[in-house]
Amino acid sequence: MLSAPEEFIWGNPNPKELRILLPLAFPECLRLIEGLAGLAALVSESDPSSLEEAGSWGYGEDGFFYPFLTKGSQIRSRLEGSKSPFFLPRSGEVELFREDSLGCLLSPVLLDGKMFGFFLIELPNEAEESQILLLHLLCQKVAGLLKKGSEPSAVYRTFEDIGPDPLGELVFRLGNGKNSQLEKFKESRSICISGPASSGKKTLAKWIQKREFPGRPILTVSILPEQASKLEKALIDWEKMAESGTLILENSENYSLAQQRILFEYSQRKSGKSRLIFLENSGKKPAEEFLYFRSLLAENRLELPAWKDWAKSDKIAAVQPIFQEVCELHGRPDLALSGDAIESLVENASCQNLEDLRNAIEEAVLNSGSGEIRNSDLKKEGSKGISLPDPEDLDLRKAVEAVERQKILLADKLFGGNQIRMAKALGISRGSLQYKLKNLGLG
Repeated sequence: MLSAPEEFIWGNPNPKELRILLPLAFPECLRLIEGLAGLAALVSESDPSSLEEAGSWGYGEDGFFYPFLTKGSQIRSRLEGSKSPFFLPRSGEVELFREDSLGCLLSPVLLDGKMFGFFLIELPNEAEESQILLLHLLCQKVAGLLKKGSEPSAVYRTFEDIGPDPLGELVFRLGNGKNSQLEKFKESRSICISGPASSGKKTLAKWIQKREFPGRPILTVSILPEQASKLEKALIDWEKMAESGTLILENSENYSLAQQRILFEYSQRKSGKSRLIFLENSGKKPAEEFLYFRSLLAENRLELPAWKDWAKSDKIAAVQPIFQEVCELHGRPDLALSGDAIESLVENASCQNLEDLRNAIEEAVLNSGSGEIRNSDLKKEGSKGISLPDPEDLDLRKAVEAVERQKILLADKLFGGNQIRMAKALGISRGSLQYKLKNLGLG
């Protein structure tokens, strides 16, 4: 049987196997290049826009962080633009881990001209041609293995065969939606979707937009300005941002009389307006009621059931589209969801709505180290929300909180809960990390 270094160098592992073999083979690769310490970074599986440590050796338990390689730095830009390894001598800017390191050898892992990772090797002397060649060949090997995973997987093809948005179609059916309501939306340019919290209202809104007006922009607004003049101006600005596409307006049961009046008047404009999809939490009596506005919402309305009222078969049908969407978001098309895991998700008492279901799936995907998620991999208690908000959602506070939560969870996974290494990688103090862990409910 081949050892990990032999399998990595002479074998033909797939991208998933590469991430398992690289940490095991890295010390031998470092020895061949005669390095003192070093690391390999690859594109993150959970966040394709960032890199994560894939293998390292020589740093001790606490590891080491290279500030000169942070995104946007001059050396990082040079690395991203390089096509071959280059030597970087120690300097005031280039801080290295080993005291006896004269400099480091850097090389990008290039795939179709883009950097999908890099290798850094600390050396006791200036790099020789043989060391540069060995590292170049090593990066080419890694790039070739990563390329094997660049073709669309069976998961993606299956998802595409199902349709553009099977979850939205399912929610539309559960809300007893009719084609006549969609036709009315196209004519009147407004519709109201009502249902309990996290029952799929926004999912359905996007499905309607995608089906009836494919390719047109959409913008989500959670909070309206209080003053009438500011709301009128905001509507004009939102209309420009959405390029006269569709505005999703959340929490319509909380609108004041003035806000309802302005929105009703806007809906009556004959031309040049955005389409309006109102989302309303059922079971909450409106604080104030402007008769014409409430009539507008009642004219074309869809009512969604609570998760507890869904049939088991419908719950099961919702799991796979959410799972595939999460895998795509986090760059894990290799993952599969076992039958017992699906059963556990739909029977889990902590999953009270679609948001709980998505959070449970997303946490399992982020923490997965194997190719299949089983029942034992799922947390039985309620999972914390970790999804990035939709790019068309204007709520900045939610976006910042979600990004912080996701990055901290990723750092926790990478460094096994070592808060010193997590804080270094995140670029914050350990005290700030502990505060954020507590504040975000992750401590």
